[in-house]
Amino acid sequence: MMTNDSHALRLARVRLRTLISTQSADLEIQHLEVAEFGSAVGVVSRNIAWVLLTSRHEFGLGPAMIWALRNGATSLNIFTEHNSGDLARRASFFNFDIDVYKIASDLTVTPALSLPGALPIKEISAADESFADFIRSSGAEVTREHGVLAGEVCGLEVCRVVHDDTDTAVVESRLEIGVGTHDRETFQLLHGRTATIESLRKVVEEVASKRIAGANPHPLNQLGRERLLRHLTCVSPHSVDAISLQSVAPPMPRANLKDQVPCCALGISRSGKSLVAIFSIGIDPDVISFGADARQAIDDQAELIFVSPQRDIVPAIAQLAELLFIPARFAGCNLLDAPTRGRD
Repeated sequence: MMTNDSHALRLARVRLRTLISTQSADLEIQHLEVAEFGSAVGVVSRNIAWVLLTSRHEFGLGPAMIWALRNGATSLNIFTEHNSGDLARRASFFNFDIDVYKIASDLTVTPALSLPGALPIKEISAADESFADFIRSSGAEVTREHGVLAGEVCGLEVCRVVHDDTDTAVVESRLEIGVGTHDRETFQLLHGRTATIESLRKVVEEVASKRIAGANPHPLNQLGRERLLRHLTCVSPHSVDAISLQSVAPPMPRANLKDQVPCCALGISRSGKSLVAIFSIGIDPDVISFGADARQAIDDQAELIFVSPQRDIVPAIAQLAELLFIPARFAGCNLLDAPTRGRD
């Protein structure tokens, strides 16, 4: 967020006024009071909201909609330098008048064209797949997301198949142990480049002992809490009125393990319908657009359900869900807070 008197904020305000003038010449832009919210600036005039995204463009739709609705707008125009096609696609899922504009490098503005949501399926190579049994034998769960084979324990990645480039142009597959890139590098320095089943089992046991519901805070249970919630819910699908649930890849690859990003599961509801579940922790203004996008990519005929702790289901987020063309429901799930025996 920009400080109220920062040069960047002043520049963003000027840019927004200029951009508005290119689309609506009859507005007296010099009298418009531009407000800052999150990673954007915006103004409402004649019930039309105009928003310029200044950073975190890919996550900007939800916050812009919440701000526009809070300020009484009945339509929304979004200017962005990045991810305009993705934002336009996500905007199409809402029964709300939204136009997305792409700002080109030469500062010209054009209506954004909606990009396809589903990425081309990236197959797991046979060489990578050969590590699946090794991972399972350690007690970890095998995951396959966007061409990456990895092992998870209660939703936390503990190993991953990586590729080494060789002088012969042959790509060699190798399993690395650790939680995230830096941990995997440290593990190699201490234990060597070859992963052993004994080493992986020790990591699996250590992580599993910390990632249990109601456990005292520990670095291993503070990462990927949305994935821990998914793991617990897949074990107990009845908690969200489902018969079965299994993890599936999100629409886009995760950038890293540290950032909180919603995750997905596919299953069957008690009514026998296909179900796409979206798991999140904390109040995420963009979770509804993420979920609608995920349903479209995973199973566009499925029921959509948002699973999070009850405290995170706030009116502003619920209002966005009500604007979806295809309905969705919420499930307040407090499995993370469930008391357990024998915790540290």
